[in-house]
Amino acid sequence: MNPLLQFSRRFLYRHPGQLALALVGIAAGVAVVTGVALLRDVLVQSLDLAADAITGQDSLRIEHPAGSLSESIYVDLATRAGSPDLIPVLRARARHGNENLEILAIDPLAPRTGPMGLSGPATAPLMGTTDGVIMSQGTLDRLKVDTETPLRVRAAGRSASLQVVAVLADRPGLDQRLIMDLANAQELLDRQGELSWIEAPAEARDWLARNLPDELRLVSADQRRDSAARLTAGMRSNLTAMSLLAFAVGLFVVHAVLAFLLVQRRRQIGMLRAIGVTPGQLRAVLAGEALVLTGFGALLGLALGTVLADALLDLVRSPVAEVYGMVTAGTVRPSASLYLAIWLMAVVLGLASVTGILRSAMRIAPGELSRDSQLGGTLSDRQIILIATALAVIGSVTLFIGQDLPFALAGLFLWLCVAALLAPSAGMALLAGWQRLRHRHLTGRAVGMLRQSRTRLAPALAALSLALGLSAGMAMMVLGFRTAVDDWVERLLRADAYLTVSAGQIDDELVGAVQSWPEVISVSSARQRELPDGNRLVAFDLPAPAWAGFEWLAGNPDTARDAFLAGQGLLITEPLARRKQLDIGAILDFMTPQGEQQLPVVAVYRDYGSDRGVIAIDGSLYRQLFGDERRDSLGLYLGDPSAPLQERLDALPVDATLTTREQVRAQTLAIFDRTFRISWALALLVGLIALVALVSALLALGLERGRDYATLRALGLTRAGLLAWVITQTTALAAAAAILAIPISLGIHTTLSLVIQPRAFGWTVPLTVPLTPWLAMLPMALAAGALAGLYPAWAITRQDPAPLLRSR
Repeated sequence: MNPLLQFSRRFLYRHPGQLALALVGIAAGVAVVTGVALLRDVLVQSLDLAADAITGQDSLRIEHPAGSLSESIYVDLATRAGSPDLIPVLRARARHGNENLEILAIDPLAPRTGPMGLSGPATAPLMGTTDGVIMSQGTLDRLKVDTETPLRVRAAGRSASLQVVAVLADRPGLDQRLIMDLANAQELLDRQGELSWIEAPAEARDWLARNLPDELRLVSADQRRDSAARLTAGMRSNLTAMSLLAFAVGLFVVHAVLAFLLVQRRRQIGMLRAIGVTPGQLRAVLAGEALVLTGFGALLGLALGTVLADALLDLVRSPVAEVYGMVTAGTVRPSASLYLAIWLMAVVLGLASVTGILRSAMRIAPGELSRDSQLGGTLSDRQIILIATALAVIGSVTLFIGQDLPFALAGLFLWLCVAALLAPSAGMALLAGWQRLRHRHLTGRAVGMLRQSRTRLAPALAALSLALGLSAGMAMMVLGFRTAVDDWVERLLRADAYLTVSAGQIDDELVGAVQSWPEVISVSSARQRELPDGNRLVAFDLPAPAWAGFEWLAGNPDTARDAFLAGQGLLITEPLARRKQLDIGAILDFMTPQGEQQLPVVAVYRDYGSDRGVIAIDGSLYRQLFGDERRDSLGLYLGDPSAPLQERLDALPVDATLTTREQVRAQTLAIFDRTFRISWALALLVGLIALVALVSALLALGLERGRDYATLRALGLTRAGLLAWVITQTTALAAAAAILAIPISLGIHTTLSLVIQPRAFGWTVPLTVPLTPWLAMLPMALAAGALAGLYPAWAITRQDPAPLLRSR
């Protein structure tokens, strides 16, 4: 074996701890990137996985803009000459315990329409049963049920006991879905004669174009995937940004660990240079080590990322169902092309992160036996300031150019690079101030030793500052956003209680019955409808007290209200106005059963309920144009809010539920908290990765300053005193990082709230500065610094000082 390769292999074999640190750093960063990338794919594919499993890929879907269509339309199409194979489908959400499920009801006798089609023998067990369901093996395992025990679910406001009659293996597209017979599902859901859509083969497009009624629309698989992508664009962009920041912190770890390995081998490298090893040979060996470490670490990260993706999927499953109405798959779907792209990115960036270390190794003089030497080839303060200024200018231009989200994320990333460049100098300035204040005390002298190892500690200080800043900045954004949502909900909810029905419908007769209750002063109502162009239309019937719930962002409130009630204008939410760049007076076109209608925008109001945006129309005009007398909910304005209404609810001909204003507010904030659980989890992962960088830097410091530590022992400092000395250094570094994290977090919070959120979701969030994250950050940073210093302190104190004092 080549002597240089033996040198490398023996060294790494003798230092498994450092090898593990390097692998952990790169693996953790790659794992976060992989987990989020796989999760992104699940969010995009969730709307189409079940359709692929039922009818095959690239199927067409016949839909009605109102969201449901009559079964008679299917019968009419299926009996026409030349009709293609059609599959009627009814979809509904259900729950089993805390699990969100989706009922997909089909006709078991429907023809098979694709290479992956689900029909024929697969659905035969549904025939002859009234409560039978088919599910995938993954769903069965996740629900922890068996085929012998009835499955208790709640759907459409009622409980039902279903029997698992068949289990399908290798059907990931059907995870979290229950396949039922169409007629049985219609009976269970009280939706007789109703369908959600009709599936058709892709080759039937021309026939369908000739035979479809005008009020129906044809949606391709690509359009459905695009819809899912738009629906979850904001969430996916934020997750991607977090994962890339975690990966960047992981690169700091790789840099810190490889710098540590260089310090350990400085004298060996000097000896190799003395016996004739050329700089080129040395560079090849060290680069090969970095390639192996990053390559193998990235492979570990891919495996860990796949596991992490399933954990992250569990965190977003509930909010995705509650906010977007989507039931996600039970597990992620690994992708070879995605894995290869992430692995190559990790290897290339990992090698790029250690170029400075390689240059430093090339500068080791032949015969040099000293370890206590700074890395060569580092940038001067002047060069750092020039580079940081250039990046700041480019980042500012990128941040505010256009309105595209990628530009905003790129600008934020460049500004974080500026922070990473300036953090070491600023941190050392803080440590210098502490040293001057405590120069006669051991703590001041311990901090002074840190200042002598600036180059060694720079990556760890930058990584820890960014990690703390990111965590605090995300926390400030989330808390500020939560306060804004709470204020919005508090203002919006003007009624004392809200009535919904789980079975049946709210029609004019039911509205009249509720209005006749003596406890009720007035009633508001809302009805939602999706338009053919994908926009959401909401029809409001609003009494005078309800108008106080609107927060107007554009338009005159009095003029807008008069035009709206007269059916002469529309109200739109801020996300829609921003997405379509609409202003007061803009004309909106929308299709109705009576043809295309045009109305002007008379006002824009704040809304955090939908990032797609909403068009609001007067309820009377809506019923006139669409012929739809139903409502989704009623708001009850009571003379006495504490008046008991249960007896009146029981007397209604439908299964109605009354929810108080406080309950609606609590449910909204609970959904908000579940939505941001994944942000907290990713921020925690970033912080843990940064601690690995801190441990690596402190181990390197222990070797580099081993003679200094030995001198302290020789002067009478006990092992316990030296342990306290090292812990003081780690907590001082953590404290400096926490102080630097304050302006970093403020910048992240401001950019997320004022730039990223409007571009990702369409709404603006009033900027507030919650102090809680800052108050929590300092003690957490000090505790983390002390914990991170335990192993380096133990390693330093167990060294025998005599050999270190005998020679340089």
